[in-house]
Amino acid sequence: MAFVHIAITDLRPGMYIVQTGESWKNRPYLYAKPGLVTNEKEIEEIIRQGFHDAYYDPEKSQSQTKSDDTLAKANANRVQKAQQIPIHEEISRQQKPYEEFVSHMLNVMEDARSGRVTLSAQDFIVQDIMQSMSRNRDALLCLSKLKTFDNYTYAHSVNVSILSIAFGFHLGMQGDDLHMLGLSGLFHDIGKMKIPPAILNAPRKLSPDEFRLIKRHPLYGTELLAKARGVDQCIIDGVLDHHERYNGSGYPNKRRGPEISAFGSILSICDVYDALTSKRVYKDPLSLSQALSIMYDMRGDAWDQELLEHFIKMIGIYPVGTPIALTGGFKGLVVQSNPQAPLYPTVVLCLDRNGNYLKKPERIDLAQQHDIQIIKAINTDTFPVDIQALLFEGNIQPLWYAFLFLFCSYLQVPHSGISTACGNCEKLTVQVLKTDLPVCAIACNFWLSLFCFRSPPCFLSGECRHRTDACSFFRF
Repeated sequence: MAFVHIAITDLRPGMYIVQTGESWKNRPYLYAKPGLVTNEKEIEEIIRQGFHDAYYDPEKSQSQTKSDDTLAKANANRVQKAQQIPIHEEISRQQKPYEEFVSHMLNVMEDARSGRVTLSAQDFIVQDIMQSMSRNRDALLCLSKLKTFDNYTYAHSVNVSILSIAFGFHLGMQGDDLHMLGLSGLFHDIGKMKIPPAILNAPRKLSPDEFRLIKRHPLYGTELLAKARGVDQCIIDGVLDHHERYNGSGYPNKRRGPEISAFGSILSICDVYDALTSKRVYKDPLSLSQALSIMYDMRGDAWDQELLEHFIKMIGIYPVGTPIALTGGFKGLVVQSNPQAPLYPTVVLCLDRNGNYLKKPERIDLAQQHDIQIIKAINTDTFPVDIQALLFEGNIQPLWYAFLFLFCSYLQVPHSGISTACGNCEKLTVQVLKTDLPVCAIACNFWLSLFCFRSPPCFLSGECRHRTDACSFFRF
């Protein structure tokens, strides 16, 4: 009898799962661990891990003991558990706290230069991240990739904590274990504060002696944490092992396989992922999909293959905030993940096949229709749309902007809508009205500065980033 292909939501206790031999890289969301599915709890765990479909062998499967009504209720419970608040609400809620976390870690790291480290004072960061994850797992993961900061080290510490908590939750960790994992991620690079800044931030290839010094930062970190009060050993183990590699090629102790602590193994993956997808003084960031592809090629050498595959399933092939090319020549952005069908997220179509902005960007749930499909992820550098604005459903087209636009039209003054970077806020992108009439341009810039989420109000730089239609997305 042939194997039967089913959606993961149709999985039932008593089904015998089979491995078809298909490449995991081609079918990353195919659940293929051979064996009998025994109960509903096991099915819930499989769904939570992000699998999409499976094959089972009817001959080896056992008869069903539960009624269809009971199974339907169980399926409904699973769907209810997966429901979360909208991502734009959680991103809006977490924007300021995330920036505060990075600023706070700057002070913590600077204190570490003089040997002062207090973990308990950072509990609020980990607790807030855990609470945010319970509301919407994608929000902070996405926000950590949208925001950039001048000093990579501090933001990287927060990002690794976010990633490690999300990954730990995906692996089934809870409570104190998850909290300690988050703290270990937050402090994984604390030992770098014992490295001279000139070496740490050097925009060049390090000399052999400098690199040998850098490789000692896990040891320096454990020494600092050992002096602090009440630090659990698993936190120290994570800091010590986060640069160890599965094949023994890592540092500082060249541990391999099971010799590497559980926290160290998790932090190692999260550390590399954030490093690859972040801008550094010596390199531009890779796209999320490029980073995952590189990491997948390192499986078995850098990390345990199964653990890495779990991480990729957790992040998703098309994470929220990923620019994408779709069939029909359209380009858009992933704005919502789909836990039940990870290959079919919700997207917003932004550009038509000719690269022109759509007058009304269209939001589409790919799981509900089959006319449009994702072809590939594209680099953010080639995506001329404000990603942050697209992820905020609260964007508006203010009346005063429309008035200025019409005023310039009435005076027959050449004008256009452009997206401009705020000189004070750096990465904040807003829409301004560009015109050849100086008075109108100054007035527009002044009023926009009043709506900027910074104090005191800032004025806008004149640098044009992307020319768009006058009535496009707005972000204040």
